[in-house]
Amino acid sequence: MKQFQKTLVIQCHEQGFNDFTRALKMEVHQANFDGGLLNLFTQDVGCSLSIQEKNGPGNRQKMEIMTGHQATEAHAKADLHEVDLHDHTRMAMTTPSLTIPIQNGRPVLGTWQAVCLYEHHSHAKTRHIFLHIVGN
Repeated sequence: MKQFQKTLVIQCHEQGFNDFTRALKMEVHQANFDGGLLNLFTQDVGCSLSIQEKNGPGNRQKMEIMTGHQATEAHAKADLHEVDLHDHTRMAMTTPSLTIPIQNGRPVLGTWQAVCLYEHHSHAKTRHIFLHIVGN
């Protein structure tokens, strides 16, 4: 059994879902695992991780409504604690980590599944995702 660890750097260009499936598949391929488990983790409460439907803007919009993205944040800008509360509410409804099986050297994802970083802030950010693979 072997292990592989790396930090992925993801540039989020906007609030909401940022698909990084292609970059993730490339990292798993380069790590050269036939099978195992892939764990992804973000240490920042300003973003979270999610598996979403590819090319599903309607589904993404519904998720953003449910987590408060389309509610105005203008009133919260005056008080940093209120901004934090808005982000923390989003984090409470999502997750900082994902575990995905690896089979035949690839993450096991459904045809329409995309691995996304869910950016909680309304401005661009650089995020770091810790990647850990255990397997053979």
